[in-house]
Amino acid sequence: MKKKWIGFITALFISILSFGNFAQAASYTVQSGDTLWKIATKNGMTVDKLVNHNKLTSTMLSVGQALDIPEKGSYQVVWGDTFYKISVKLGVSITQLIQANPQIKDPNQIYPGQILNIPEKPYKGMIYMGDSSKKVIALTFDDGPEDVYTPQILEILKAKNVKATFFVMGQQVRAYPHLLKQIHAEGHALGNHTWYHPDVRTLSDAQFIQTVQTTTDEIKKVTGVQVDLFRPPYGAINENQIETLNQHGYRSISWTIDSNDWSGASANEILSRVKPRAASGGIVLLHNFKDGRKLDGMIEALPEMIDYLRAQGYEFVTIPEIIENY
Repeated sequence: MKKKWIGFITALFISILSFGNFAQAASYTVQSGDTLWKIATKNGMTVDKLVNHNKLTSTMLSVGQALDIPEKGSYQVVWGDTFYKISVKLGVSITQLIQANPQIKDPNQIYPGQILNIPEKPYKGMIYMGDSSKKVIALTFDDGPEDVYTPQILEILKAKNVKATFFVMGQQVRAYPHLLKQIHAEGHALGNHTWYHPDVRTLSDAQFIQTVQTTTDEIKKVTGVQVDLFRPPYGAINENQIETLNQHGYRSISWTIDSNDWSGASANEILSRVKPRAASGGIVLLHNFKDGRKLDGMIEALPEMIDYLRAQGYEFVTIPEIIENY
């Protein structure tokens, strides 16, 4: 029995030596007075990286809220390592590894215990916040186009000289192609919001691809634009579906600031949600669907929202602009 335990421990030790030591992610509990900026700065990362890693749909934190702090991205060299072996373990190229470690003068001269930086891989997950290093913010409108609110939104945006992003549904594009043409002609960005607004988590793989592709085809038919942005209805989607979208060239977009306009909220209620949640790199969720008069409050709030954010120093950009580094 003793020999078996010795053999097990030896094998475990060899296994550890073979794979090296990777930095571990850590958990953090939000304290009173914490902000995303304070937590991100304390851990040497950007706010958008913290938000996207934790899939946060709000910039407001709650005391006691648990956050996951991404791993530092370091690797400890073990016996027998070479840059080639390490690059294979990490799934990166030797060139990427060399570029991430300018402190290493000769890649052929590394030693056990030495700490290397792990190259950061391109982010492939859902994007909740864009570049937080610039004071920019993006307005987005879901579910259109339609002929009640969309014309009013476009009129306000034109008067305020603001470019936004419209996540449109295929069936709405087919019904109101002239409005999609106007959205595009006035310089706004376009994204895919499925054909008929299903909860995509309930769809088969074939059904999911169909609702995305038919919508993209309809948008291209009307505008000539090949969209590569996708926002799932309700913000609900499975991880494997995000991977499927990546494979088809799409980037998945969520939001950081929910206006709650879809609920029939008043202008004051909408503004009271958006104003304190405004942040650099923030993505604002708004709507343009036709269901009674539920979006009257949004139309009333939109001009003041724009004026307020602009007075705070924010520049309005489209989703392609705010996520250009992703």
